[in-house]
Amino acid sequence: MTASAEAEPYAAYLFAHFVGEDGPDAEQVHFAVSRGETLTEWDLLAGGAPVLRSQVGTGGVRDPFLLRLRDGRGFVLLATDLQVYGIGHFRDAQEHGSSSLLIWESEDLVTWEGPRRIEAISPDRAGNAWAPEAVWCDEAQTYAVYWASNLYDESVAERRSTDSYNRMMIATTHDFVTFSEPGVWVDVRRGPGYGTIDSTVVRHGGTYYRFTKDEQPEIMQVFQERSPELLRETTDAAGSAWALVAERIGSEHVSHGEGPIVVRSLVDDRWFLLLDWPPYGGGEGYVLFETDDLDSGRWTPADRLPPRFRHGSIIPITAAERERLRAGFPPGVPAEAAARSGAM
Repeated sequence: MTASAEAEPYAAYLFAHFVGEDGPDAEQVHFAVSRGETLTEWDLLAGGAPVLRSQVGTGGVRDPFLLRLRDGRGFVLLATDLQVYGIGHFRDAQEHGSSSLLIWESEDLVTWEGPRRIEAISPDRAGNAWAPEAVWCDEAQTYAVYWASNLYDESVAERRSTDSYNRMMIATTHDFVTFSEPGVWVDVRRGPGYGTIDSTVVRHGGTYYRFTKDEQPEIMQVFQERSPELLRETTDAAGSAWALVAERIGSEHVSHGEGPIVVRSLVDDRWFLLLDWPPYGGGEGYVLFETDDLDSGRWTPADRLPPRFRHGSIIPITAAERERLRAGFPPGVPAEAAARSGAM
């Protein structure tokens, strides 16, 4: 981002996401831009085709996360190296899936370099590395990258996902090339094969707010915590290290919530929470909630997004960045029309 762009106000949003498991193009990086300052009206870029593809690792890309770098010189996109298409389930991915993170870099959101594979944790111990995200850690003055992994005893000859569970892992980096030794960030076992996944973090008013999916089979919903320290480890129950704000967010409206996205309104003091209601949980993609008080834990349903916007991320962009994206990846039909026609 140039110095002139840095002075521009944000005028729209960019949504990076994947669209499902029904073909090799579905598990790649797709972009959509909002038509203005709303989160409910979107245009699919590149005519609804992927804007970024992976030909490394498993060949699939899920859970893309966009980050605008603090120095204003560009963007990073992190993603899960995973292709469920052709497998049909997640068990093998948790036992022997990729333990790498995928990383792209760009100066302008249009021209990207990558993907680069980063071994997140020893492949002899981890079965998977899911939904990586990053946030600036103010107290350590570095970026923190976090993701979910099943960990296994290296001496076990045959892995079974029911013998492990997903922990949230964390590492720090200054350049997204070299990383610190990963450590366990959230360790909450919810049953054989079930833990916690899909954490996302926003910082507001000196406090970090973390949203995480609880995988307990009868819950499968997102809980919210807060802490003044990002790197504080949770090794007991949810809320034991970070203060628990709310549990089972949106459960009256979605039977299964994951892939949370939290983004601030461009026009007022509201915050928006998007929960991915996946097809295997009875849903069709993201549902939108809002609040005017992050500390309250009260989220009001606002709308549903077009179907097949699956686990991804949203960043605010300037009008100039929006036009550059539309020129670089010419849009096709509006997202809701594509959804009705099955073109997504």
